[in-house]
Amino acid sequence: MVIAEREDTLLSLMRQAKQTGLGGKTEDIACHTGLSEVRVREILSDLEKTGEVTHQEDGTYHLSPAGIQAAEVIMRKHHVLETFLQEMLGMDHELAHAQACTMEHHATDDTINRLRRFLRKDRGCQVGCPAFTGLPGHHGYMGHHGRRCAFKSLADCSNGDKVRIDAVRGCGRGGRLADLGLVPGERVTVKQRMADTLLINVKDCDIAISPEIARSVLVEVEN
Repeated sequence: MVIAEREDTLLSLMRQAKQTGLGGKTEDIACHTGLSEVRVREILSDLEKTGEVTHQEDGTYHLSPAGIQAAEVIMRKHHVLETFLQEMLGMDHELAHAQACTMEHHATDDTINRLRRFLRKDRGCQVGCPAFTGLPGHHGYMGHHGRRCAFKSLADCSNGDKVRIDAVRGCGRGGRLADLGLVPGERVTVKQRMADTLLINVKDCDIAISPEIARSVLVEVEN
């Protein structure tokens, strides 16, 4: 429990910084983590001693470079676990997210690395299977608005890109991707690229997908 509380506090400060550009106050962290303010102060005091958090004159707490690094490791674990639960076990986003929030505190680095390698393996279609679903061509075609468009995979997009899904490459993934909201015509925002996962926003929900899945989703780039 102590490890989970400590890591949740680091994650709370990271999310606060990303959303507002500001530090977090004790009451904010308590609200985000579900811990009491007394307990949050104890944790923050310990994190100050380890050099992962700094306390500012305005009463806010900020992550130090060491704290940012620690929070990013936890976030990476979360994204890998959430991706695995959704893509491999078929959990819906909310349940996968909740489960990953618990599992991230206990999964070892070796476990996460093994899951990463598993998710990165090529699990594409067999020879002879259609390479694309819904695509009339490979080099360019008429998009949803009747304009000539080029396409690239979601894996090739950059942070902040806003795109529209045009097709899903391969077969056997349609139902699984539809459950995630990844269907032709849907708008997607790329929020954060990582080596092992891609964090995107679909239908106002943030979801993490593996590089293999991202490569199978083709998005429209209007010329």
